[in-house]
Amino acid sequence: MKKIIFVDSSPIGLFTFQTYILELCNFNVGFGIFIEIFDNPLILFEKDASDVVRLSIDESLVQYIATKSISSRTERLQYFNQLMEFVKSSEELASKMVFKEKKMEYLADSKYLVRMKNIYVNAGG
Repeated sequence: MKKIIFVDSSPIGLFTFQTYILELCNFNVGFGIFIEIFDNPLILFEKDASDVVRLSIDESLVQYIATKSISSRTERLQYFNQLMEFVKSSEELASKMVFKEKKMEYLADSKYLVRMKNIYVNAGG
């Protein structure tokens, strides 16, 4: 996986999240949401064999964010909501810039959303 075009950035809590258009294996194009200090995406969008854009979450990075946060539960909810707004705008950009006319799986509609929220909001604090 290679980051080829920087798209956007947003500081949220202790972390800066960045989006990139990616070159995946076999020269396929993807879209990723990264934590600034990591090479692997927190959220990866890529087209599958049936031509549907699927997303995957690196749960270890969700856990990392949760363990590094020193925020209260209320602040964590606020940060999570900010992240979801960033993800939503990133998904819109991905659908326009990378995956035109493709059916996309969105985080708000996925099984991952509740799990991410529970890991982050309910950890520590």
